[in-house]
Amino acid sequence: MKFPEETISTMAQLLPQANPLADASPEPETQRDYSVEELAIAANTTVRNIRAYQDRGVLPPPALNGRKGVYNNHHLSRLRLIANLLDRGYTLSSIKELLAALEEGVGLSEILGIETAVNSPWTNEAPTTLAMTELAKMFGTKLTPSAIKSAHDLGLFSVSGTQMRISSMSTLKVAEELCATGIPLDELLDILRMMRGNVQRVADEFVKLVSQHVLEPYAEQKLPPKEELPKIAELIWRLRPLAEKVVDAELGRAMEIAASRFLADTLEAIMVDMPKE
Repeated sequence: MKFPEETISTMAQLLPQANPLADASPEPETQRDYSVEELAIAANTTVRNIRAYQDRGVLPPPALNGRKGVYNNHHLSRLRLIANLLDRGYTLSSIKELLAALEEGVGLSEILGIETAVNSPWTNEAPTTLAMTELAKMFGTKLTPSAIKSAHDLGLFSVSGTQMRISSMSTLKVAEELCATGIPLDELLDILRMMRGNVQRVADEFVKLVSQHVLEPYAEQKLPPKEELPKIAELIWRLRPLAEKVVDAELGRAMEIAASRFLADTLEAIMVDMPKE
C-alpha cells in the first residue's frame, strides 16, 4: 500500500509520532524502565498484544538486561500511537507502512522531541496491582457497594480476577488516611469526582493556550519550521512543572480560605460552649 505524501503529512501533523525509538531522549526525570508486564499495564494493553506488535514490526524490540527485556517511555509512546491508529481504522500492516513512510519518505525526525514530550507519562506514578482482600482491609466497612462502583467509574481501579489494577496508589493511600478519621469513603469520592471535572477544565484551557498561541500560527503550513520544533518540545516539557506549581499554589490559597471559613467557625463555637473554670 502506497501512502500519498499528502496523507503522510496530514497524519504526521495529527499524530507526531515518527520513530519514537530514535535518539531523541525524554527528560531524565521522566524516563523509566518497564518490564513487559508493567508496560502492558501502563499502555492499557496485553503482553500478548505487545509480542504481536513486535512480531509484526510496528513495535521495536526491548533492550536486553541479561535475558530480560527492558522497555522504556519510547515503547509506551509507540503503543499509544498504535492504539490511536487502530481506533482510526488502520490495520497493523498499514500502520507499519505509514510509520515507514513517516520515517523515510518525509524526513520527520525533528518532531521526535515533541512526540516524546507529549506522550511520555505526565506522572511518575505507575499503576499497581492489589488483592481485593487488601483493599477491604484498607477501608473496612466504608468500602460499600456504592463506593466500589464510584471508584470504578472514576477509573481508580479495574478488576482482573481476584486482583485489582490501581491507577493511583497515592490517591488510595490519601483516601485510606482520611477515612481512618471517620470521613465516609462515598463522600470523599464525590469530592474527587467534582475535582476531576474542575481540574480537567483547567487543564484543557491551559493546554489550549499553548495550542492557540504556539502551534496555530503554523496552521497554514504542513509542519512548523524545523528550527522551531525543539523550542516547542521544550515548552511542552516546561508545562509539567509549571502546571504543578500553579495548581499547588491555587489549591493552597483555596484551602486557606476554606479552613478559615469552616474550621475556624466550628472551633470558635466549640470554645464558646466549653465550660468556664
